[in-house]
Amino acid sequence: MFKPKIAIVHDAFAVKGGAEKVAYYISNVFPEAPIYTTVFLKERSFEELRKKNIKTHPLGSLIKTEKQFKRLFPFWFLYLRSLNFNEFDYVFSSSTYLAKYISPPKNGKHICYLHAPFRFIWNRSSYSHESLPYHSFLLRIIEKFLPYLQKTDYQLTNKISKIITNGKNMQKSIQSIYNKESEIIHPPVNINDYFFEKPDDFYLCVGRLVSHKRMDLAIEACNILKRKLIVVGDGLERKNLEGMAGNTIQFRSNLNESEIKKLYATCKALIFPSHEDFGIVPIEVQASGRPVIAYRAGGALETVTEGVSGVFFNNQTVDDIIQSIIEFEKSDFSPEKIRSSVERFDFENFRKQYMTLLQTLQ
Repeated sequence: MFKPKIAIVHDAFAVKGGAEKVAYYISNVFPEAPIYTTVFLKERSFEELRKKNIKTHPLGSLIKTEKQFKRLFPFWFLYLRSLNFNEFDYVFSSSTYLAKYISPPKNGKHICYLHAPFRFIWNRSSYSHESLPYHSFLLRIIEKFLPYLQKTDYQLTNKISKIITNGKNMQKSIQSIYNKESEIIHPPVNINDYFFEKPDDFYLCVGRLVSHKRMDLAIEACNILKRKLIVVGDGLERKNLEGMAGNTIQFRSNLNESEIKKLYATCKALIFPSHEDFGIVPIEVQASGRPVIAYRAGGALETVTEGVSGVFFNNQTVDDIIQSIIEFEKSDFSPEKIRSSVERFDFENFRKQYMTLLQTLQ
């Protein structure tokens, strides 16, 4: 029986993000596959990754922060392009920008889980100046080369054998930008790893502290309502967000999995203010039996069931979040029904879909 040789590639393990979590789950589908990446910041990444066979650039150990990593984008691009995967039958990449640019195996196929089109060159307005790793002068130079960067991104993306993505939202975006079809495989969660507890008196925000996540809206809303909010994460916007936070706001980072799961299980609700490509955190919180207060856009429309597992607000404004919190506090949610609403995202379904995909490729 033919046993294909498989490699996995991911952009970088520099933060605890959804894309990194999906790369981890792909590696659990193919546990014998080595994982190629640019840098692996162990203290800033998921603990589970430390047990994996991760291969990085020799100079990757010199990188200490996400900002340092992103400033060297051309270097990482050339490195990934230079990797030779000809010994493999299939390369499964997980990418938002870098990993999809690999040179595919000569007699094999490259299957990319494309989380989103490269936001920096197709939707840079979603970032504030503080969330970008480049100075204004360099950004002006990059702006002049933007048509070339978009053309290169388009051409290399269209060389990928098959594209997987996280939901209808990104499927439409990939079709619009790259004129390329994609198959949906939702990001997974090990549903049974999460547990129920009696909720405490705090709201929760979890994610990278960058501008397009719109944590500022949740912070300002909880400032005004005098509600306790715990913000979990780190990123280039942290200093700004801490500066605007009142005495009911707490910031926490570098939490281990058990600490995060405890917060999921005991929060009143997750506040999810961003227009997210998909969003794994809302699924994890719902697996813990807790509801979500979400912006009515993007991936949340596929993961949150209104009236069953959460409430939506229509505009990314402080006033809308305030009204949603007030509405939420008048409502009653069943932890059992909330969990049942996300059981379709369990890892076993993800594994079966990838194994079916592998069979169709052979």
